[in-house]
Amino acid sequence: MIAFFAVFWHHVPQYDGCDHNCCHPPHDTTTSQVAYLKGSGGVEFDRDELKEQVLDFNFVFKKAYDVSTYSMYAGCGGCASVLPFHFDEPLSLPLAQPDTYGSPKFEPFTQHAYYNLLPKGEARQLNTSTLWNCSSHHVSVRLIVHANATEEIVWGAVVGCEGLECERFTFLEMISFPIYVIRNHGPAWNDAAWTLPLIAVLVPLLMALILWWWWGGWLAFRVPIGPSFPRQLAYMMPHVRHWAHLKLICWKESMRLFLYAVATWAIVVDIFETLAHMLIAARVVPSGDSGYTIFAFWFGFKWVLLACVALPWAWAREVPEKMWREGRWECACGWFDGLGPFSPFWAHGFWSLLDIGIGIGALLVGAGFYVYPAAVFTAGILRLLHWAFPPTREPQECSYTKYMPEGNPETVSDYKNTAPTLLLS
Repeated sequence: MIAFFAVFWHHVPQYDGCDHNCCHPPHDTTTSQVAYLKGSGGVEFDRDELKEQVLDFNFVFKKAYDVSTYSMYAGCGGCASVLPFHFDEPLSLPLAQPDTYGSPKFEPFTQHAYYNLLPKGEARQLNTSTLWNCSSHHVSVRLIVHANATEEIVWGAVVGCEGLECERFTFLEMISFPIYVIRNHGPAWNDAAWTLPLIAVLVPLLMALILWWWWGGWLAFRVPIGPSFPRQLAYMMPHVRHWAHLKLICWKESMRLFLYAVATWAIVVDIFETLAHMLIAARVVPSGDSGYTIFAFWFGFKWVLLACVALPWAWAREVPEKMWREGRWECACGWFDGLGPFSPFWAHGFWSLLDIGIGIGALLVGAGFYVYPAAVFTAGILRLLHWAFPPTREPQECSYTKYMPEGNPETVSDYKNTAPTLLLS
């Protein structure tokens, strides 16, 4: 459902490739599109491109600018001009402009606020049959800024109907969604590009703190090798503060776990970036706006994506390979068996297929700024290969003195029976 909203409830954006601030949309009028502009300019179509009798259009603004500082046009004539301020004489009359804007709206997928001036209905429609005597080969939706303007007007020219029947994206446009988000968060609209690099730097520091104090530090990037669960052994020896000091367990570096860490970083950055710009928009958009409801689903979906990478990362360091390969799948209620939270079932290699699917899906919905889907997909491939082609040699036995402080008088008999039954073979 969320993927459906992300792909279809959004106009195809355009930022570049505009001659003299006049954009020629990449699709015909049957596709909903928006060109983000600053100052005088607009969008234009060739007259022979108009396949519909009625052209739906709209003007959206970054803020409630003084309506006396600009005029809006929709009709005969193009908008490209080499003259100063793109002020070619329009070939149509200006649109009737209301004195006040409507309540600001919230765009949930790129997290920005915008204002509508024209009311819904006929005010946003152009009957192309009235252009039979047009002397130009172009039809345009155009804005002209007057000399009395005291600030730059940031606005968007929207063409195409608002219903789902006009929402169409090519594959390239679908996977370009992170670029759209970054541009709208930056100079194209919100003018707050500083949030992304700041968050991208702060998140690793937060992750490092969590990993060091709560998740075993460098062990977060290693997989256990041994006859039992590290957590179970830790329960049996409550005085052992670090899993690296556990007897019977060796730790091997894992590229897959490093990729999980990279993916976690990317989706957490996406979550914080999304939240930051929602709060920026919330300064002007009232709380009852429908965009917040869609945003809540979209925001929650990103937390699901975080869980989809954090949980495999956790299970990989919880369950030795020997246990998930030889585990027996049975209905049981326990910490380390059946469907328990640390069961070998969750660490099994067949979940690699889910990793690969999540990576592809995240790319299509634009989550994690390309880093998340690339890291999850690659981790899934590595996991699949490791599952399909198990190592031919048994791992070397652990050297206790290497993984325990020297001079530690403890022996294997020191393990207390304070956890579920442990079977060692």
